[in-house]
Amino acid sequence: MPIALHILAIMEIKDYDKKLFLITLLLINMQVFAQKCDVSGRIIDNTSHVPIAYANVALFSTKDSSFISGVMTDDSGKFLIQNIKTGTYQVKMSFIGYQSVIINDVFLQPGIRDLGETTLQMLSEKIDEVVIKSRKTAMSYKVDRKVIDAGSFPSADVAIDLLENVPSVQLDLDGNLTYRGDGTFKVYINGHPVANGVEKLRQLPVSRIDKVEIITNPSAKYDAEGSAGIIQVILKKSRLEGYTINSSVNLSTLGTHRWMFSTDKKTDKSGWYINAYWLDDVWSKYSEASVQHVMDETNSYLTNSHVDSKHGQKSSTIELGFNYDLSNKDFIDFSAYINPAATKQKNRSKGWVTEQMILVSGSSIDSTYYLNSLYNCDYQYVGGTLTYEHAFDKDRSHLLSAYVDYSANLIDLFERQYDEQIYKAFIEREGFVGSEHQETMIEGKFNYKMPLREEVMMETGAEINTDHIPRIASVSGTFDENNIITKYDNSPLNQEVDFIQDVYALYFLLKREGEKMAAQAGARMEFTDRRSDYSYDNGDGTRTYNRKRKRFNDFFPSAHITYNFTETNQLYLSYSKRIERPNYWKLVPLLQYQSAYVYYKGNGNVKPTYTDAWEVGWKKSWKKNFLSAELFTRKTDNVIQRYSKISEGNTLIESPENVGQSWSTGIEIMGGVDVFSWWNSNLSTSIYAYKLDVDFEDYKYTRKQLKADTRWNNTFMLPKSYTLKWDLKYNSPYKNAQTKRDAYFVSNLALKKEMKDGKWTATVVCSDIFSSEAYTVTQTGEHFVIKTDTDYQPYVSFKLAFVFDDQK
Repeated sequence: MPIALHILAIMEIKDYDKKLFLITLLLINMQVFAQKCDVSGRIIDNTSHVPIAYANVALFSTKDSSFISGVMTDDSGKFLIQNIKTGTYQVKMSFIGYQSVIINDVFLQPGIRDLGETTLQMLSEKIDEVVIKSRKTAMSYKVDRKVIDAGSFPSADVAIDLLENVPSVQLDLDGNLTYRGDGTFKVYINGHPVANGVEKLRQLPVSRIDKVEIITNPSAKYDAEGSAGIIQVILKKSRLEGYTINSSVNLSTLGTHRWMFSTDKKTDKSGWYINAYWLDDVWSKYSEASVQHVMDETNSYLTNSHVDSKHGQKSSTIELGFNYDLSNKDFIDFSAYINPAATKQKNRSKGWVTEQMILVSGSSIDSTYYLNSLYNCDYQYVGGTLTYEHAFDKDRSHLLSAYVDYSANLIDLFERQYDEQIYKAFIEREGFVGSEHQETMIEGKFNYKMPLREEVMMETGAEINTDHIPRIASVSGTFDENNIITKYDNSPLNQEVDFIQDVYALYFLLKREGEKMAAQAGARMEFTDRRSDYSYDNGDGTRTYNRKRKRFNDFFPSAHITYNFTETNQLYLSYSKRIERPNYWKLVPLLQYQSAYVYYKGNGNVKPTYTDAWEVGWKKSWKKNFLSAELFTRKTDNVIQRYSKISEGNTLIESPENVGQSWSTGIEIMGGVDVFSWWNSNLSTSIYAYKLDVDFEDYKYTRKQLKADTRWNNTFMLPKSYTLKWDLKYNSPYKNAQTKRDAYFVSNLALKKEMKDGKWTATVVCSDIFSSEAYTVTQTGEHFVIKTDTDYQPYVSFKLAFVFDDQK
């Protein structure tokens, strides 16, 4: 103001004009000071230059040191504090295990003040006197994914247990992970796809997992395989130096025995780790009461069975790896694993079966036998992964990376179904023997990303996935007393399949991140080259060959838009197109025994499934509480499902078929709140209308249903380091082209006790505390009906874990 007066004096302006000018200038200054200010920046690790997510950024007044506002950094280490008055402030940046940084005299005026990059230094020594306990949100939404915190579920022991807490993700009747009615997932671990994904989820201990991400609309950067999207497992990592040792044992009343050991060592520029698992798993025990009614032109067949079953697997794995910083810009990461002993999957069923053939005359022929059924599958894998990265700048925004993954059978896969039917006067033995020889899988990827300007990022790359099985063989027939199989008279001799599938991909993405809005668009091209050659002996020294080769191109666009009303209030939209290619077992035309009443045959004509998915979501968070809602529509063409038809007598043939088109439209709502400081509650529900338009051969009809799947998770922090976890799950009725399943409800209880400053942890889990996991499955086809009542056995498990952490 004195400057303005001095100017006026020089210009000799009249008193009236002078007063008017002063008032105008004062109003302008008041308006300027009333405008709000923002402060932004990015926090990275001082040594690795890796972004630090969830670091705290706090703003304090320089006058009285009072707290003004604060936020946490996102996954890229960025933060934005909004709506601050003009003035001078102190900014404090902190994260557990790091030395805090304080920036004094930060002057804010209208607009955005960018503090640039700030590096945090790791603490040089451990502070034993202070013990900090924190609780992460069990489940949360990010813009394009749902995030499950592994440490929030003490009842979970392996990765697949964590997925039971997401209402829209379910295991179907064939043991596949499905999402919102149809589709399957591709499994990633630390950003890389893995073969035999569901099997890996059954084996990977939760103690090694930081979080699991469910990405329903992946960008073009990711493999388009998996019509439901991607399940990405993020393993625990630490930037601290030193040793850690983890070990645990687990026992259950089902008969499960698990042992896990891991150790890792970190230095300034390198690190190594060794993991070892031994698992003798019993996945489930259950009772089945089944009634099968089959009618042909002359007779009808009624089969009743009451069977107790147990499914499990014995496996062991040794995994080792190391990482090394070749320079401050070049990094390598290597890992390898081996099954020191063959993995042995075993499914056993025992019980009574009664057969009744009702003749046209009205008379019947009855028989009863005791069933002793055993399925075995043995295999042994070896594999490894090598990753290289070159960073052109410190924050790794300009990055070149490449990786290759190799896995193969050490021994040929061997499987056998052996059904012993014990009648009063004799014994019949039926089943099959199958094998897969020298399977080899290779995955490789090259990726390059570069900032085009401050807010725009470009990313491109190429990828290859190969799966080669030179020989697949199967023989169905009868066993003699020495367990030697003889093929059925009407089945081909020495039938084999040679299978190869190669997928080549190119992709391109463009991203823009603004102050309020971020947008990303991508495109992916994939070329599939598949060959499936089926052959068998004619009995005269010659072979018959049925060769099938299919080559096709696909285009997969994706788009994501995010709008931030505030730091804690977001709106997002996304679209992606996905594919589910039929795996080799769905394609090979081998007729194989499944049970005395069902045979399976692959279908070389089955087409890939394509899914278009649209999502619009909103998320609001405050402190550790959040509420989110997501509207979605999914259209799936060429839906693949198993379809059964009558063969001969009371037997059916089951094959994979493209049964039609499906639509899923609905809303998914999720909320989490700290009811009290000691009670966190998380409720999620997925409500959607599912419609399947069956158009297969001469069959045309529509299946409709309203799905409403719900999960309610509660965590209670009790005195003396006890944690109680109580969850409730409701799975609504399920339908596909031929099958429907009743709804059922399950509740689990887990109690965890931490001892010796968290070094020892004991956990007791009571599964299905109300004994309510029971349902009825009804399969209906032309001239047959099968109704099966299934009742699962509850169980109790105990886990003892030890952690030694010398990292600092």
